[in-house]
Amino acid sequence: MVRSPLGAWRAWLSAVAAAAALATTAAAGCRDAAELRSPFAVATSNGGGAAGAGGSDGQGAGGSGAAAGPGDPPAEAAPLTVVTWNTKDFFNDKEDTGGTKEIVLSTARYREKREAIAAVLADLDPDVAVLQEVEHLDVLEDLNRIELGGAYPHAALVEAYDPRGIDVGALSKIPFDKVVSHRDDRFTLRGTHGPVYTFARDCLELHLTRGGRQVILLGVHFKSKAAPDDPDRRLAEAQRVRAIADALAAAHPTAVIIVLGDFNDLPDSPPVEAIAGSGRAAFKDVATAAPPADQWTYDFHGQLELIDHQMVNPLLRRMLDPGSVHIPHGPWIEDASDHAPIFSAYRITPPT
Repeated sequence: MVRSPLGAWRAWLSAVAAAAALATTAAAGCRDAAELRSPFAVATSNGGGAAGAGGSDGQGAGGSGAAAGPGDPPAEAAPLTVVTWNTKDFFNDKEDTGGTKEIVLSTARYREKREAIAAVLADLDPDVAVLQEVEHLDVLEDLNRIELGGAYPHAALVEAYDPRGIDVGALSKIPFDKVVSHRDDRFTLRGTHGPVYTFARDCLELHLTRGGRQVILLGVHFKSKAAPDDPDRRLAEAQRVRAIADALAAAHPTAVIIVLGDFNDLPDSPPVEAIAGSGRAAFKDVATAAPPADQWTYDFHGQLELIDHQMVNPLLRRMLDPGSVHIPHGPWIEDASDHAPIFSAYRITPPT
């Protein structure tokens, strides 16, 4: 069943996949079978890498990355599809996080939750899904192995300090070159000496290679507005993430960078503006390319709010297919979460 208006993009993906299959078939004949299988990757420590076959150097130089339309892609372009989604209290049926407010689902409810989330992910079929409010890696592994047929052999999640035991995690069809946790970063609101904050969950830094270019995703889930609200902490989190992104851009000038997740704040709010920045280095929120009627991810007592975001650096913005951006709504989403996911698709070109 196709619920999402992604036909043109998927047709382009099919054309690229068919061409790539010829090269893959030829290469497979000279590689050991074990090298063609990537185990479920686990990232559990600050600065640690995620295991998996098929990694690459992730480096390059130069290039603007502009690409043609879906009907006529350049031969060197590689598709990349991305989803960010708050999956709302995605706990399992075991008491195992140690969180002071941990939720333990019944076995039946845990299965229903997995099935509902998997139905959405299977329909959107992203290459990388960055998910918020996930209990731990075992939950991601169950989702992938039981419900998604092993479609996502790479996963990352570092347990942080949320009192409920919910974290930022990711599933990927593409190997991670590196996974870095920022859960122990210490920072203040810019211009102040305190208080000193940590991230409410984590800023999960994911590196992968696509189309010969380094892709860096920063998955976030900022402090919520639930009482007691702390807007200064939310803004400080955003300022810290933008500083991380700027440092990564300086170290890897040809990398494309996405900051994505649940910001718990609206467009034009101080945290979103802090991520965006200004001038030639400004990040843009791809969610604003979705149809206007769909530009919301959360229903707050009847007020439709865009509090989840995918913000991209200028280099990646030029590789976005604006027509691909999709924020689906409906009962099939609501069965899984009270947030809507954001889907986007890119044509990643190699540095030149």
